[in-house]
Amino acid sequence: MSTSMTLGELRTAARQRADMVNSQFVTDSEFNSYLNQSYFELYDLLVQKYGNDYYVAPPLLIPTDGSSMFYPLPDGTNYSAAPAFYKILGLDLQLSPGSPPSYVTVKPFAFIDRNRYAVPNFQSFYGITNLRYRIKGNQLWLTPIPAGNQVLQLWYVPTLTTLGLDSDQCQGVSGWTEYIIIDAAIKAMQKEESDVSVLMSQKQAMILRIEAAAENRDAGSPSAVTDARWSDGSMPTGNGSGFGGSW
Repeated sequence: MSTSMTLGELRTAARQRADMVNSQFVTDSEFNSYLNQSYFELYDLLVQKYGNDYYVAPPLLIPTDGSSMFYPLPDGTNYSAAPAFYKILGLDLQLSPGSPPSYVTVKPFAFIDRNRYAVPNFQSFYGITNLRYRIKGNQLWLTPIPAGNQVLQLWYVPTLTTLGLDSDQCQGVSGWTEYIIIDAAIKAMQKEESDVSVLMSQKQAMILRIEAAAENRDAGSPSAVTDARWSDGSMPTGNGSGFGGSW
């Protein structure tokens, strides 16, 4: 199984799996719809568990204007050259525009803490900033209002692009296009009111395989908890030393 297949190849494979090669009971257009639904299902399966390993858009630089606390996320209307936003992975605040530029990590805030960081925005070369973020609809909400002429770096999972042309490529990573083929065949056979129990078993086996294989792409250095003792107890941010009590 190739790591990449076109929409046309996926449709042919799904027709073969559903034994509908010479049947138009399910049209090509319907099969394309099923395949895209299954593609999005596979995408969500990976994003929910391992999005930072498989789907990361190029980091987006967002300049601050000194008066706004809300900044639009890339959604096709703004930042039109950037892939549309799906889920955030992380946000950085640029300390220096040097080469390479240096950044500190901006942490999220809970809604109940929306006024907790209301003092003026600050940052230091020791990796400390009181700036916090939250996703609000299709906007990035920052508190306190950041000073002007600062640069934020947004890391995020993009939305998936629908397969429209038969030549459009679908990345299967490690043969996981099989999941799309099986699931689309199930949808087609359900329309035909045929027995899908064998395919359902195959789909469940694919889910188990993907969950087992996809968990960590860095097999030599598994993921671990980090930043567990960032604060030394100084309010509101701590000094980052890692000593003293956390809060």
